[in-house]
Amino acid sequence: MTNPDRNRFVARIASQYGRRLRRFLLHRLRNPADVPDLAQEVFLRLLRVDRHDAIRSPEAYLFTVASHVVHQHTLRQNSMPPTVDLDEVFAEIQTSVDEPLRQADTEQRIENLKASLTQLPPSSAAALMLHRFAGHSIEEIAKALGVARPTAKKYIARALLHCRERQKTEE
Repeated sequence: MTNPDRNRFVARIASQYGRRLRRFLLHRLRNPADVPDLAQEVFLRLLRVDRHDAIRSPEAYLFTVASHVVHQHTLRQNSMPPTVDLDEVFAEIQTSVDEPLRQADTEQRIENLKASLTQLPPSSAAALMLHRFAGHSIEEIAKALGVARPTAKKYIARALLHCRERQKTEE
């Protein structure tokens, strides 16, 4: 199939099934902002197929490709540790302190906490930060980290225990 034929084929599929594809993706993704990017990835993959005329059911083929794209996206998301900007969170804490002596004490505690958090696995540190400083519930943390609720609880408990033990050794 020549390039113009391939482009027309994908354009026809996009006009016929584009709305259904976006709904399909929306129901399978955690973040609705990812829908346009993944829809584009699906159509790009269709453009790479050499023999569109061999596709018996374009709709079934489209949603099979979409399922694979969602699966790969989920694997990528789960393999990446969540990012929490420690400096941003600690800057918020520091701005709330007025007295110089109290501020110095708070800054020292923050530095100790930063050091403790860097010793933890990223998932445990992120869980603690999301819980204590961002005010997220355990369910929200579990969803953000892509883990079960008991696992999120375990991450928080481990992080708290580590920080408390480290604080005892510094006193």
